[in-house]
Amino acid sequence: MRPAPLRNILLALSLERTDSDGTVLPLEVREQATRDSARLLSSDASKPDLERFFADRARTLIDQAASRFPAIPSAAEPSHRGRFVAPILLLGALALGWTSQALGAEKHVNILSLPLIGILLWNLAVYALEAVSGLTGLRRRSDPVESDSSPASPTAWPERLAEWADQRAIGSEENGFSPPLRQGLTDFRRRWRQLHGPCSHARIRALLHLAAALLAIAALAGMYAKGIANEYRAYWESTFFTPESLHAALGVILGPASALSGISIPDVETLAALRQTSGENAARWIHLYALTIGLFVIVPRLALAGWKAISARRLEHGIDPRKLPHVGLYFDRILADALGTALPIRAAAYCHQPTPTGEASLRLGLEHRLGVPITLEWSAPIALGEESAFAGSLETSPSLLPAHFVLVANLATTPEQESCGELIRQTRDALARVSPETQLHLCLDAQSYDESRRHLPDFRDRRSDRLAAWRAIAGPLRHQVCTFPDLEGVS
Repeated sequence: MRPAPLRNILLALSLERTDSDGTVLPLEVREQATRDSARLLSSDASKPDLERFFADRARTLIDQAASRFPAIPSAAEPSHRGRFVAPILLLGALALGWTSQALGAEKHVNILSLPLIGILLWNLAVYALEAVSGLTGLRRRSDPVESDSSPASPTAWPERLAEWADQRAIGSEENGFSPPLRQGLTDFRRRWRQLHGPCSHARIRALLHLAAALLAIAALAGMYAKGIANEYRAYWESTFFTPESLHAALGVILGPASALSGISIPDVETLAALRQTSGENAARWIHLYALTIGLFVIVPRLALAGWKAISARRLEHGIDPRKLPHVGLYFDRILADALGTALPIRAAAYCHQPTPTGEASLRLGLEHRLGVPITLEWSAPIALGEESAFAGSLETSPSLLPAHFVLVANLATTPEQESCGELIRQTRDALARVSPETQLHLCLDAQSYDESRRHLPDFRDRRSDRLAAWRAIAGPLRHQVCTFPDLEGVS
């Protein structure tokens, strides 16, 4: 997905999620944007059609929000402070290479201390780091829990730099924004980095590889330019090398260039003479080192730059905002509203069998809670002692899990941590592993409880206490616990 529609979709998503009261985007405006954008949408729409629908709807919402808060578009636009970084970096690499004294400061060139050797060693170290980074990336892709953008990742510095730049880019006009609007913009920037960060990371690395290639090219160009007007003499001296060991080392370093160009490396006797005399004309050494730099620096760096640029384009094309954690329901609800279809929800009853009246009450309660029509699909009932087996069954077919999963229990049952609590915990953990977007609910059938206790004077207090007991064992799920039928002011 292109950056512009992606930014619009993420901004609309973030504003709608934080603006629950409709102060920034009134609910009727959202509904109208959905209807207008869905006029040509069908139930069998392709992925490009769906992306176009979400992008058009988001653009409409942002225009509406901007009419009330004119600073929103500028706050969501990418910062232009870094647009000069690329040309400055590339021009700096050319200038540094040209003035690098690749042959040394004197006209006598020690073939063991050329700055070109430093360039070569530096680039070989970079290739080793690239290899390690690639292997680490493969391991992370096989482990969905770990992410390249995690703070501990050695390759996460572009994302951390982008986060710092975003914080610096926050304008003073945002200080006057309402808390929901300001939180929405903060969430938008976080989601943008999360989705587009890998693309930016790849582009930054492509730029660095290109700068390294230009530095080497400029260094070679400067070396030849100086060699035209000056005669450089090649010699060598060393505390540790002998002519024999130097010949072997040069064979490793310059051997490929020698084989490719036909320029021979001096034999041991010639090298010994170069150590004892004023040296020889440095032309062949210049050619050998230039070709070596071309083979092991310029060509690989240009190849890596192209590869990273292609990777960035491929990553950008494959971005799908619906794959962000915990936002699948947002898109499902919009699509259900647009097409007038029902949202599928799966339910499983635990040690309980709701009556037809109870099932109808549950469906109506969920529709009111989620704000869209639903279809309720029932899984096999869960018997006492089958808690672990049920949680394990969820992991066998994660692709079949809907946006919502409902555990249904009887409010009349006294909740116990060893059974009810374990079912909730294991189900929550299983969904977190295989389908993080699926939202888990615990719905308590209050029909039999209400019928048997409604006549008691402290009925509402008893009901409230029983609901509190269920919420206590639900742990992090306590905010997703509800009763059906509900009693106003009780739950």
